[in-house]
Amino acid sequence: MSPEWQAVVEEDNGTYTCVMPLPVRQKFGIFYLQQPLFCQQLGIYAVQEPRAEVVEAFLAVVQQHFNYTSGYTFCTANTQSLQHVVRQEEVQVLYTHYLPLQYSYDQLWKGYNRDRKYNLNKARRESLSLVQSQDIEPLIHLFRQNIEHKVYGGVDQSAYTTLRQLYTACVEKGKAELVYTVSEDGSIAAGGLFVYYGGYIIYLFNAADAKGRKSNGRTLILDDIIRRNAGTRQILDFESPMIENIAGFYHSFGSMPVPFYEWRYNRLPLPFRLLKQVRQEVLLTFQRRQQQ
Repeated sequence: MSPEWQAVVEEDNGTYTCVMPLPVRQKFGIFYLQQPLFCQQLGIYAVQEPRAEVVEAFLAVVQQHFNYTSGYTFCTANTQSLQHVVRQEEVQVLYTHYLPLQYSYDQLWKGYNRDRKYNLNKARRESLSLVQSQDIEPLIHLFRQNIEHKVYGGVDQSAYTTLRQLYTACVEKGKAELVYTVSEDGSIAAGGLFVYYGGYIIYLFNAADAKGRKSNGRTLILDDIIRRNAGTRQILDFESPMIENIAGFYHSFGSMPVPFYEWRYNRLPLPFRLLKQVRQEVLLTFQRRQQQ
């Protein structure tokens, strides 16, 4: 996802004990950090929970080498260790939604809210079939036709190439599951891509057309993932964006919001700093309107 990535590393007798991946980009001769597509969280990964002084040292090294980050997000496991280290004016608290799956399906189903149970039962009466596939093109087509035009700033077509490459790599490693809803006429109306790694099931990418939304296809897909993985020590990570109606949809499955930090700072020379500030303010304004 970030071919020119670098890292800050702590070693102990030649063994990596703590690593912070850095998604490095370059523009106008300036190197900076930018969160890659399809990577909601990065951060500091350690053999043991990193001490505050280690975290502080890592951040200092990053700022020595890079004067700007458009937004670097730390994983949820870093939230506590970052609380008293980062400057509050340089971070924003974001939330994803987690659903622990160690309980039985019956217990998990009881955690669905009333609307979700109603819509799930409605979806089950739609004569939809759930099909596992290794063809990501229908999912990309659904996104292009039904969601792409809603994305602020548009979607660079290279993003789909990146998604295809990511999916291929995950399939090769046995980490991906792609599920579609198929109607009686054979048409695909909704789909979801899930990645299994490190005890998490990540809801990485999804899309549906108007028919799929009306028939609650994504509800059916998510319920199937929950049912088949119930009773395991995994966590379903919805990768929820900070958009109220989407977060509410994920919360309706009984998931809980979990905080993580996004790190932004700008120490560029004045002309570049002002330009970046203006662009950032425009983006934040759009994001706030989406949340309302």
